[in-house]
Amino acid sequence: MAALTESTSAAVRDDRMPPGIPYIISNEFAERFCFYGINSILTIYLVQFLHFTDAKGAAWQSLFKSGAYFFPMIGAIVADVFWGKFRTIMTFSIVYCAGCVSLALFSDTPTAIGLGLLMVAFGTGGIKPCVSTNVGDQFTSKNQHLIERAFSWFYLAINWGSSISIWFCPILLSKYGPRLAFGMPAAMMFVATIVFWLGRKKFVVVPPAGRAWLKDVFSAEGGKLVLNLIVIYFFVACFWMLWDQSNGNTWTLQAQSSLMNKNLGLGLFDYTVLPAQIQVVNGFFIILLIPVFTYVIYPFFGKFFEVTPLRRIGAGLFKIAASFVIVGWIEQQIQSGHSVSLWWQILAYVVLTAAEILVSITALEFSYKQAPLRMKSFIMALFLLSTSLGNFMIAGVNSAMVKPLHASAVETGEQTWVTVAEAGQFVTGQKIDFTGDNGIEILGGAKPEPLQGTFLVSKIDAANSRVQLMDVVERAPLKTQGAYRDTGRVETYYLVGPNYFYFFIVVMAVMGVIFIFFASRYQEKTHVRVDA
Repeated sequence: MAALTESTSAAVRDDRMPPGIPYIISNEFAERFCFYGINSILTIYLVQFLHFTDAKGAAWQSLFKSGAYFFPMIGAIVADVFWGKFRTIMTFSIVYCAGCVSLALFSDTPTAIGLGLLMVAFGTGGIKPCVSTNVGDQFTSKNQHLIERAFSWFYLAINWGSSISIWFCPILLSKYGPRLAFGMPAAMMFVATIVFWLGRKKFVVVPPAGRAWLKDVFSAEGGKLVLNLIVIYFFVACFWMLWDQSNGNTWTLQAQSSLMNKNLGLGLFDYTVLPAQIQVVNGFFIILLIPVFTYVIYPFFGKFFEVTPLRRIGAGLFKIAASFVIVGWIEQQIQSGHSVSLWWQILAYVVLTAAEILVSITALEFSYKQAPLRMKSFIMALFLLSTSLGNFMIAGVNSAMVKPLHASAVETGEQTWVTVAEAGQFVTGQKIDFTGDNGIEILGGAKPEPLQGTFLVSKIDAANSRVQLMDVVERAPLKTQGAYRDTGRVETYYLVGPNYFYFFIVVMAVMGVIFIFFASRYQEKTHVRVDA
């Protein structure tokens, strides 16, 4: 086993890739297939199968991801102080598998799916800081020049695994229902666990630091490093606040509308994609653009100035704001009743993916190199906590923007009109939510369904203080029956239509400007392991 020392000095080069790397990358491929498969269909499942409102479905998905990126702090402490990375990964993977099985078999009520999501979030969170830092642990000062290549492969494995599951899991949900759609990711998580166990004799094992970990974290140097990184990670959290909306969240809900033409229209290859499948292009663009940035863009700009990690991150913050300009315009077209091509959202994904390469991959590598040896899992957990915070902020915005309405009556029949005191404040295409038992049922399906979830305003009768409802996907008039009971809640949103996306553009632009001033004062330092 390699000695636990560090150095920044030059050493004899070793161009061999460590033997444990293929097992780590294969494990990551299968685990990311599982996580992103679940994540890709979660909001659609909650909205379409359990009749959650758009805001509630998006908030649940954000809280799930927030938990998945919060629990890495627990996994990091367990790994760094008590168990080491291998035992931690294996133990949390078992919990992860149990949560996946629970989702596949018992996902028909909010309570059951909430319990399954909690176990999945706890499991994936526990292994997350250990798997990524385990990549760096396989290297020494002799072959540290290969770390960037290994992390690129690692990131490619993430995107191949996520892309395949994002494409197929929505098809499974649409054709075969939630049991198989959640069951396939569960099977892949079992594969991930087995593959990692098979590589146990190939890994360089860095033992837990024990009490020395506390000395490192609470030392003057460790405390200063943590405080500096926390500030950087806050800006990264703002990046994730926008990015995660493209990943099975608000961008997917936008794509539900029949006004978005989801036919790819490629001539010989004519295919109409499902709303939850569109996000798969992010993984494909990652695979295509990583070499472009690595071998073309970074070297080109390197001729004029040093392309530091913090400069890359700063550029990425502004670029992701640009992607929201596009989706904001798309939302404006849809709300106004105009048809818009899927290719506009794909263009937004191109811009968003470029931002991801600038921020996410850079911050991942930056986090590992900045951390002293015994603090690497802890620092990686802090980095992942930025994703948790970003998703928590999304959930916070989605909850805070809900505006209660005063509904007094519902006229049922071939058309459905809702009497609300605020009718004069509505615009056509605005969302209106119904939760709880209100006595009204929707007709037209195999059987009547309760009036619950998110709908759109098709007409406004301000003189009589009422609005007409239409379906959020097909935009068809709502046919209903029953007598209205004022026992549920009727709500809309303060951030209407494109204003929701424009809000995040302003936030990100302000954060980008502030980041420039902070980054100019940050001092970088690299820590890697050396051979005895």
